[in-house]
Amino acid sequence: MVEAVKTHIAYQLIYWRIFRIYDLPREILSNIIRFVALWAQGIFPDASPIGIRWRLQLTWVSRYFRNIAISDSTLWNAIWFCDNPPFERSLAFIERSRASPLDLRLDDTPTHKFTDQEICALLEKLTPHLHHIRILIILLDNWGPILSVLKWLSDYGKEGVRPLTMERFELHRTGNPFQWPGLVWRGTKFVPPNHSLSLYSLFGGRYVPELKSFTINGVNIDWADTPSLNSLTTLDLRRIPLELCPPVSRFRQILATSPMLMKLSLDGAGPASSNPTTINNFPAIDLPHLNTLVLANFAAPYTRSIVSHFTAPNVKDLTIMNFKGVDYSPFFEFMIGRFPKIKLLTLSTTNCPIDILPVMIKWLDSMPLLAYARLADLEHDILRAFLFNPYTMKVHPDLSPSLQRAKLCIVSPHLNVLAVENFQPEIFAKFVRARKLCGIPVKKTYMAQSMAKDFGRAALADISQHIDSLITCADIGAKTREEVELLNEP
Repeated sequence: MVEAVKTHIAYQLIYWRIFRIYDLPREILSNIIRFVALWAQGIFPDASPIGIRWRLQLTWVSRYFRNIAISDSTLWNAIWFCDNPPFERSLAFIERSRASPLDLRLDDTPTHKFTDQEICALLEKLTPHLHHIRILIILLDNWGPILSVLKWLSDYGKEGVRPLTMERFELHRTGNPFQWPGLVWRGTKFVPPNHSLSLYSLFGGRYVPELKSFTINGVNIDWADTPSLNSLTTLDLRRIPLELCPPVSRFRQILATSPMLMKLSLDGAGPASSNPTTINNFPAIDLPHLNTLVLANFAAPYTRSIVSHFTAPNVKDLTIMNFKGVDYSPFFEFMIGRFPKIKLLTLSTTNCPIDILPVMIKWLDSMPLLAYARLADLEHDILRAFLFNPYTMKVHPDLSPSLQRAKLCIVSPHLNVLAVENFQPEIFAKFVRARKLCGIPVKKTYMAQSMAKDFGRAALADISQHIDSLITCADIGAKTREEVELLNEP
């Protein structure tokens, strides 16, 4: 018996070395190699060096492996330009991908911000492949490279050689949000070096029917000459001065011609209007498939005007960020009942002064299906709204024994999962303790590692008494299993 066990263990140890992998049919081995390469954690669209390294190492195993790997064009078409200029490795991947649709990502490295000259040289080499780029994601700090990218796309579209097949486009300027070409910055008009022209139409005014996802962040374009953005599933506008945002008519045209829109993200950017602080008289555009809505960094009078442009009764995931410092009660009052199917709510850097507490309670109560909350940088003033009876507008009886227990109700009765970061220990501990006293304890909490370190062992031990499961996470922004399940529910 002992010998049999030893033999089995030895077999398990050497099986992978004696397996006749070279006898497998070529197409089977090709599928295995593709599976191994694409399984590498972090492969595009969240690429990391491990995905790149694994693809290279597969070509080093043997001449036979190398031949199979290089002959498979789909193995090389997801490329993150994380090598240094002149990007020899990434360009070699492009050549190996041949005519396959390309998924490209380019961003500054932690140690180097690409210059205009480096980006222009790369774009020149990418031009022959531009027509079969499927995904293009670019994150750059400086205006010079950003304008070169816009000019490159505009010039190609105007030449009209081959139609573009791009499905997803993202252009992010990660630099100074207050510095814009043609606008005064620090007392002088800012003009990017070597760029006398700083306003370009997207794709040279050429319509790209395959485009479904469109994101610009810290970048403006010539909206008047930009082609129609029809049939989008994602519209993401961020950090654009109001005077450089799309006009109201254009914004509404995008929404009206995108009935399948699933995600709308407006972060410090929205429709430009001559009077953005008033509710418009336009009929609201119905977005029945909108699933995710993000609203962030808006002045209080402007927020209600933005939401008045559309109705979206089926939104499940709502994000509210940086609504703090002034009276946002008209916005929250306008939001009451507009999104009754919300299951996931993100609140970040948002406060609730005592005078708007009743409005906040009514708004939260108008989302009865809320089950998951992502909370960050909040004070107790907004958390206390989750502890009230929405009918009596009084705190739960178990938190105030003098109150009668005639009708026990509480805001967000199904809320049982939290993802939290940047909380003071006493504020969060007080909140979870109170929810448990109300008879609706938090079942699971995902806590940022930095927050857990600030709490210390004693505070974490105290919190754990009121939560069934406490999990610390390095990346609190990553989707959890509960989030995915809630979003996939009918």
